[in-house]
Amino acid sequence: MDRHEYMTTGEFASAMGVSKDTLFHYDDIGLFCPEKVSENGYRYYSIYQMETFDTIRMLRDLGMPLKEIRDMLAHRSPERVMHVFAEREQQIDRQIEKLKAMKQWLSRRREKIADAEKTDFSEVTIQAFPERYYLYGHVADGLEKSIYRKTSELIAEFKKSGMRSDYDAAYIQYDENVQKGKFTEYDNTILLVDERPATGQYEILPGGRYITAYHVGHWMNIGQTYERLLQYKEQHHLKTESFYIERYVVDNFIAKEMEDYVTEVAVRILDASGR
Repeated sequence: MDRHEYMTTGEFASAMGVSKDTLFHYDDIGLFCPEKVSENGYRYYSIYQMETFDTIRMLRDLGMPLKEIRDMLAHRSPERVMHVFAEREQQIDRQIEKLKAMKQWLSRRREKIADAEKTDFSEVTIQAFPERYYLYGHVADGLEKSIYRKTSELIAEFKKSGMRSDYDAAYIQYDENVQKGKFTEYDNTILLVDERPATGQYEILPGGRYITAYHVGHWMNIGQTYERLLQYKEQHHLKTESFYIERYVVDNFIAKEMEDYVTEVAVRILDASGR
């Protein structure tokens, strides 16, 4: 045997960027064995084994169990290798789509935080909102615990649909309650989403111009913000929809204390024809 045709375990490990222990383990389980073993037990690897090792490493990085890789190599054929590679390509495609969705989610969250940082929460303004969609959950008893439970159910339903877009937990408050000063009585929770849900029951929240006010602090005191919004509506002689949308723009993920939470209260402005 010409010593210079082969690499020792240490040399091969260094060339491939792995530890010698990894090579020993792969040899022990019959996954990747040295091409030559000398009479004194020294292992020697060929440069022609590098591509095979790279393939093993790639499949391992993709989560393929070592046993499956070993079985594929032990019974390999062009057809079998093609089949395994095709499966892994599909896996990579799914991972890419998942990562894209995660990146989009992070980007939207950053935008929302940036918007919150530059917003004057003391002002009542008119803002334009695009058409949005929401999943609706009725809460019969109106208890806070029941609302949170129903919100969790909506989130689970949303995720089950396979959609990966961002969402906002929100609430609908009806004008009937607002006019009676019942600002903290709720019988629903909704999940606002930017994209039309692929499956399930959903409602459309019309786009348009919305009177928008912000409440800083505990939601039990949100009546103060409604009073400001109603005053603005009256001063500007505006006709509005019969329900308001409440959603957190600063929640417990951004702020530690509830006193620092910020809730957006918005109601759509109707035109002269009532649309």
